[in-house]
Amino acid sequence: MADMREADNAPGPLQWGRVVAAAMVAIGALLALVAAVWAVAGFFLLGELKEPPATAYMAGTSLVLTLLMAWAVALLLWGGAAIVRRMEKLHEALREGAVSGTSALPGSAGQRPGSAAAADVANLLEELVRQTRDMRDIALLSEHERTMRVRTESAALAAQLEREVPILLREHEWQEAKRRVHEARLRFPSLATWDDLAEQVEQARAQFETHEVEAATREVNDLATLGAWDRAAVVVHELQQRHPNSEPVVTLVHRVQAGLNKAGAEERARLMSKAQEATNLRDWIEALRWVEQVVEKFPRSAEAHDLRQQLPTLRTNAEIQTRQRLEHEIREHIKEGRVAEALRRARELIALYPDSPQAAALREQIPRLEQRARHGG
Repeated sequence: MADMREADNAPGPLQWGRVVAAAMVAIGALLALVAAVWAVAGFFLLGELKEPPATAYMAGTSLVLTLLMAWAVALLLWGGAAIVRRMEKLHEALREGAVSGTSALPGSAGQRPGSAAAADVANLLEELVRQTRDMRDIALLSEHERTMRVRTESAALAAQLEREVPILLREHEWQEAKRRVHEARLRFPSLATWDDLAEQVEQARAQFETHEVEAATREVNDLATLGAWDRAAVVVHELQQRHPNSEPVVTLVHRVQAGLNKAGAEERARLMSKAQEATNLRDWIEALRWVEQVVEKFPRSAEAHDLRQQLPTLRTNAEIQTRQRLEHEIREHIKEGRVAEALRRARELIALYPDSPQAAALREQIPRLEQRARHGG
């Protein structure tokens, strides 16, 4: 138990942020104090030396500028310290909330709703603290030390990418490889290694593109033979999403689009021919069915625009024809002695078209039909 309490009270890795913040405050205060003392001493010496006015003015201006620069650096250090302290407090609050939330669930495996998000935020804050420390360290380095640090970090990043990029390319993750090389170039733009890696990525991308275009072309050819241009359009759309700037892909897309347009025109012509044939036979029900298919499948076509104006008349004629056919069927059933079937169809007509003349006439016949049906016709 004592060991557990000591472990709980042990400082975590981010508690070093407090030490860093205190050091930044102390350095800033010392810098501001030294600069102030140095400036006062400088002004005192200028007064004692009795320099010419022009020389004294230039020397005094130099002292003031140096003092202001020193105070600006001190303010930056104090501001950085405040940021580090606030991040430290926020991280500790998140960590304590995660621990208390986990302990409140007996028998749990250490997980709770929101714990993953809290961990992500904590990791982000830790990274921000690390970057702030790096900025502080870089600001305190000399020019030679900064150059050596950049050289070391760029070499390490280049070695890392030289290991990672080939792996990504073997897994066909060339977009991710391209992104990493681009980010590395932005960070260290003068390194020649990025050109070699970018060339590797481009060669892999070109090979991958060629392979995919060939495979998609074969699939499109097979689908075109079957007349399945809709499925071919899906294939080239997915291909274009992966290779948006590829000329062979654009050519294949245009080919599929032309085939799709041709197939659509042929389908519209077939449906229009069927609709015209039914209209010539005054089969309004069939004509309406073909016209509705044209409007549904090709809503933006010129044919659909013209047919929409004819739909009300077609629907009226089709309804009249449907009622007439039902009425004829009912009469045939009665004539053939199938009174029960005639009664069922009569009720169906009344339910579908309650305000029609046929429905009004059938309502008067329903009692007689029911009586005949009870007596077996």
